[in-house]
Amino acid sequence: MKTWIITLFAALAASSEGQAQSLDLDWMAGHWRSSGSGPIVEESWSTGEGGLMLGFNRTVRDGRAIAFEYMRIETAADGTRYCAQPGGGAPTCFSRVSQDWQEVRFENPDHDFPQVIEYWRSGDVLTARIADLSGETDMIFLWHRIED
Repeated sequence: MKTWIITLFAALAASSEGQAQSLDLDWMAGHWRSSGSGPIVEESWSTGEGGLMLGFNRTVRDGRAIAFEYMRIETAADGTRYCAQPGGGAPTCFSRVSQDWQEVRFENPDHDFPQVIEYWRSGDVLTARIADLSGETDMIFLWHRIED
């Protein structure tokens, strides 16, 4: 009996090692679009099922796409990270440093700009901020949820 219980606990521990951590970021999921004058900026995110969220961003000016970016938020052995691939290039990853209800912050102090990526949501509005660590230089993006 004792050997059976030890075997059961070992099997449960081994099976839980491969399970993804919860991202708790499904509040970001959906299709988001800027409004107002200037370029149209869209961002779309999947849910965090399986410990992975996939996203893309597209900027359109005068009816022509001028920029795009692939993004992912994933659980890794060292925590949760946000990886961005502007123009489909090599990924740059940022570690999650804080998270609250419908707010998250990622940082990479070794990157030139941005060093900080933050998202927060209020109702049907998703806001992102990219900045340097000092906060002196930043850009803010505001999107409204749209239905596909």
